[in-house]
Amino acid sequence: MTGEPVDQESGSHPNLQNWLSFFCSSTVTEASLGVIQPLTPEEACGFIGCMVVETSEPELENLDVIEAGSGAGRGAMQYTGVRRSAYEAARLQAIAEDIDTNSNSWQELYFAEEYAGLHDPPEGSLIGWTYVFEDRPHGMDPAAAAAYWTGSAAAAEGYFRPGTPHLERRQAEAQRIWGLLQGGELVLPPAGG
Repeated sequence: MTGEPVDQESGSHPNLQNWLSFFCSSTVTEASLGVIQPLTPEEACGFIGCMVVETSEPELENLDVIEAGSGAGRGAMQYTGVRRSAYEAARLQAIAEDIDTNSNSWQELYFAEEYAGLHDPPEGSLIGWTYVFEDRPHGMDPAAAAAYWTGSAAAAEGYFRPGTPHLERRQAEAQRIWGLLQGGELVLPPAGG
């Protein structure tokens, strides 16, 4: 984690860097209206590892993707069901405003706003009710963080809650991203950033 700061839009892993900087800085807190506190580097690597498996995009280059499987999830977090309906409504509004819904910035903002409840339907909270960000355990390594964020649909735990967790793949991706950070190919944002 040494070396010169990496510009979020340059370097060999610009999208991974962008998401790492987003999660490990006050930007995630601001975007979520104070609900999500910055993640530790280990937590962020675990979360990004899950995103890689969710989207099947090792470098998170194509975020507004639709899952090929039965869940038909869409977006960086592969929103399904009522969460997909809310995502689609926000996506159509963004497109009408000529905003690139495949961009990191739009995907990050939607993620944070959804968790903060800004896209909740009248029926209730889409995901914030889980308190998965507020109640996260301390001291997780990247693999433990990937398992925590993954959870499962059957256990009604975690953030992603997939029907088939593919936990070993998520943990391997979390470790890969951690390795990029440890090797200096990704860097943490400045403290207080």
